[in-house]
Amino acid sequence: MAQRTPDRHLLDALSRAYMARARLFHNGLRASRIDLLFAEIDAIDGGPLDWTDAALGVSPSALQRVRQTGAAPHQVFAHPDVIAQRPHLIAYYRNVVAISKKGIAQMLWSTNGYEAKKRTTMDRDLAVTLCRTLNQILSGVIDETPGYDVTLSRQAVLAEIGTELQGAWANAVGQGAAREVERMFAGYLDEHEWGRDDGAHTYTLRNGWRIVFSNEPDVAFFDAAGVKQIAIEIKGSLDTAGAQTRYGEAKKSFAKQLQENPRCHTVYLASCFTDAVIRQIRSDGQVREWFNLTSILYDEEERRRFLQRIFHIVSTPA
Repeated sequence: MAQRTPDRHLLDALSRAYMARARLFHNGLRASRIDLLFAEIDAIDGGPLDWTDAALGVSPSALQRVRQTGAAPHQVFAHPDVIAQRPHLIAYYRNVVAISKKGIAQMLWSTNGYEAKKRTTMDRDLAVTLCRTLNQILSGVIDETPGYDVTLSRQAVLAEIGTELQGAWANAVGQGAAREVERMFAGYLDEHEWGRDDGAHTYTLRNGWRIVFSNEPDVAFFDAAGVKQIAIEIKGSLDTAGAQTRYGEAKKSFAKQLQENPRCHTVYLASCFTDAVIRQIRSDGQVREWFNLTSILYDEEERRRFLQRIFHIVSTPA
């Protein structure tokens, strides 16, 4: 079998993307501080905790199975006496049940403030409601899982964190790519006091320019006279098969911008480049610059270089 010639641009794009993904997962796990949650849970004296109240949502059979494994019930089930005083431990029990932050907010309420330790106590009635909801789900799982062991629940915690991180990754490089780019620009404007947020995805700069996040283009920079000087198209998908199609869509947008202002600086931000796409970009001559989107979003040096380049154009008289 003949060896396929590697597409170096595609290989570079995918390597950058998966390096960014790995960085996101490592940083996300570190930020979760799950090892500290495990240690805190294990250090709790569970002896005084009463598990006989049916309002806790723990089935007798599930409780017995947990005890038979040699684990303490509080290592698996949430107790209101614990949650009321240490509501940040919701992060542990929520993940044991494999419920996302969005999921718990849909079922009950947002627990973000508690998990982040911004709210350090919880009303006992609320704690009972939360514990019952989580424990009922987990009891059903334990009752129907042959050979259940507490280590399985610990593994579920890591799996759920991984699922949330994967969701964040998919959002950043997919439908949420434009939103991530807007956050990046907004952060830069705030850090360097470049301008203000006018709302409705519009920002006014100190030199009179405006940045508008919309469609065709995804990002437009207008000078003080209202002339569009920079047009940015964003394509976050990593699907290699659609790389040329996505570039074709961006190309149509750039054609409109250049028709309005032939001096408009067109920028293509994409997560997936192929040799064929690069050849098209160079042949068409409608893209002034192109950058790897995932590198910009997840590599500080690449992000700094990109932003400095864009704002050099903004601050340079035409």
